[in-house]
Amino acid sequence: MKTRFYNAYVITCNDQFDIFPNGEVWVEDDKIVYVGEAKDGFMADRKVNCFGDVIMPGFINSHTHLPMQIFRGLAEGTSFSNWWIDQIKPLENNFTSEQMYWSTLLAVAELVRGGTTCALNNYFHQKSPLVAFEDSGIRMATHIDVRYGLDKTKRRHDWENRYADLNKNNPLITFFVSSHSIFSLDETGLVDCTFLAKKYGLPQTIHLCETLNEVGTCEKDTGKTPVKYLESLGFFDYPATIAHGVYVDKEDIDIFKKHDVSVSINMSSNMKLASGIAPIYSYMQKGVNLSLGTDSVASNNRLDMFKEMFLASTSQKVLLKDATVVPPKDVILMATRGGARALYLDDKIGQLKKGYQADIIRISLAEPHWQPLNDIISHLVYSAISSDVVMTMVAGKILYENGTYYIGHSMKEIYENCDIAIKTLLREINKEK
Repeated sequence: MKTRFYNAYVITCNDQFDIFPNGEVWVEDDKIVYVGEAKDGFMADRKVNCFGDVIMPGFINSHTHLPMQIFRGLAEGTSFSNWWIDQIKPLENNFTSEQMYWSTLLAVAELVRGGTTCALNNYFHQKSPLVAFEDSGIRMATHIDVRYGLDKTKRRHDWENRYADLNKNNPLITFFVSSHSIFSLDETGLVDCTFLAKKYGLPQTIHLCETLNEVGTCEKDTGKTPVKYLESLGFFDYPATIAHGVYVDKEDIDIFKKHDVSVSINMSSNMKLASGIAPIYSYMQKGVNLSLGTDSVASNNRLDMFKEMFLASTSQKVLLKDATVVPPKDVILMATRGGARALYLDDKIGQLKKGYQADIIRISLAEPHWQPLNDIISHLVYSAISSDVVMTMVAGKILYENGTYYIGHSMKEIYENCDIAIKTLLREINKEK
């Protein structure tokens, strides 16, 4: 299949951040074969006149918990610890594989509706969400957690058996080794993460420095910040992406830079749970790779990368009392190239470039909040909303276009099954009280 997008405002997100106001992108099968000024010479099966709309690489959500989609709005107005222990855990204790499947598909629908083409999913159950990803056609990185409560030999074998079962060499699915946090495993367990990452050539991911309580407890127990503690265990000797990174000191940031650790900024979730605001500008000053994540809708309520871009920029302006810091271009790159690098896929996605995967979105400029078109880059961060996305393509396949989803199931079926799932879960929890 050959597709030609023409008469488009093309934002490449490449090294030079090239923009082609009257540009074209040509796609053949799953790859981009041309990006640039308008020209002839491509015999396309489908020609798409974009009428000046933005064509750009899809957003990459570097930290999510997608199966939690049906928990949206059920744990409001509470602190992080109460939110997790009192509100979320009882739901997860009764969560079935089938319920997770439909909940994950609902999340995928929201992702592609808002222009996200790839995400890193973290969840204690990997199998049914993975089936949902495969059925939908979205690109996904998924973690496989090293589990607590097992001795060293069993723990490694348990992880290896699950990896062998889940890894079907699907080109759209990649894997991470993970621990939920520094407290979910003892020291030998955290070392096992690095052992498995080295053995299988996989990156690692972990929640880190998300709350003051986490940092204080770690310093009390180990005499080190969480970042220094993990470095002392050799955790950062192999590729890693950490989620949150809210409470770090200058030495912690230097450690991230030294080991080329990527940080996934989850602004909405951290603000809503009153966890804090990550020091994005400080990271940028040290050259740490930054990406954007939404966390789950149980703590964020939306999988909306436009909102994350807006908050990533404006939060730093308020913190530093400086309106010039973290300009729109920087957060657009966090949402695209930064995410690709955080997922170790920056040789394939994150920019529009010949030979790269055709993970492409089209954003309409037709609504009043875009007008006049004084500064499209600024508008993308401060004016745009997720409903402006009119097409989402992954590996050359359209997953969403003009109100229609192509993710393996009808939206009616997804909504109905999710409604049944959450009502069933809530009934079961109420019986247990």
